[in-house]
Amino acid sequence: MASEAQTTQNEKKFVMAIDVGVTNVKVGLVGTDGQIEHFATHATPLEKGVAGVANALVNTSRGVLSEAAININELAAVGCCVPGDVNPEDGIITASAAPGWEGLDVRTPMEKSFGRPVTVEGDGEAATLTFYNFGPTRGQDHLLGISIGTAITCGFITDGKILRGAGASALMAGHMPLFLDGRPCSCGRTGCWEAHAGGGALRKLLAEYQEAGYKLPGLPEELAELAQAGEETSLKIWEEQGRVLGQGIAVLLDVLNPKTVVLGGGYAQSWSLFKKSLIKTARQMALTRNSEAAIVCAPNPEKAPLLGAAVAAIQAQGIDGFFNEPDDKQAQQGIDGGT
Repeated sequence: MASEAQTTQNEKKFVMAIDVGVTNVKVGLVGTDGQIEHFATHATPLEKGVAGVANALVNTSRGVLSEAAININELAAVGCCVPGDVNPEDGIITASAAPGWEGLDVRTPMEKSFGRPVTVEGDGEAATLTFYNFGPTRGQDHLLGISIGTAITCGFITDGKILRGAGASALMAGHMPLFLDGRPCSCGRTGCWEAHAGGGALRKLLAEYQEAGYKLPGLPEELAELAQAGEETSLKIWEEQGRVLGQGIAVLLDVLNPKTVVLGGGYAQSWSLFKKSLIKTARQMALTRNSEAAIVCAPNPEKAPLLGAAVAAIQAQGIDGFFNEPDDKQAQQGIDGGT
């Protein structure tokens, strides 16, 4: 009977993946080829509290299933990633920049809503699982993944396993206090890395520029369009963002000594605008013996946490061989490296 049940499980062709970010909730069905289908997104209603966010993710998920004409019990697994770190044993958020989310049990209410097991992972760890299981860095040990969205989250894989720490809250790198008397951070302190770089920090910076009379947009993606058109102030802002990101990465290079650093998250879609200053700063500030790590941007960086939620779910359910082996051409596509 166990063999028959496993066969039935292996015949299920999709995993439902959910990425709950500070800005948006994203849901997609991930196939055996690692491609995301029937994708939907919804603004994260943080102002409505935990119940409102849970409502949004459940409704968005049901909409995706309806569009695909798939029943939730026809899925191989369900995975979700959230901002911050999660204890994989109980699904409780151990550390998060989202106000009021630390200590929250994410898994139990989702399992009640869906009527089946749900795997919950931190978004930095989820993105790193994507980098470890797909693309040119597939199977590469000593791999540091950095997901840059509204916040900055990380994951590190060594000996094939994610570094968790004693309290399952290792690598809250976005809250490294890099700047004495720096900007206020969502964690309540000042000078944190993500208070000075990343999507949330950049939106606040743009508001300050607007108050000072600069005719600049309010969103990072709009600033990227302006910079790509050659607007001087926009280009300088992106260059400075690269320097600040590089400063934090230099610390991580010296602490973790990774072989490769891979950037993902929505902010990384503008990689070409801050790549040069980031890599230069990281290499200059890290110790020479640690500065030679490859620093690259993932293909489809904004989808990395979502895809990683699917990987985490498949692993948690113990389903072997769900994802197809990539051919050589697929394995080498899409990475944008540094020098």
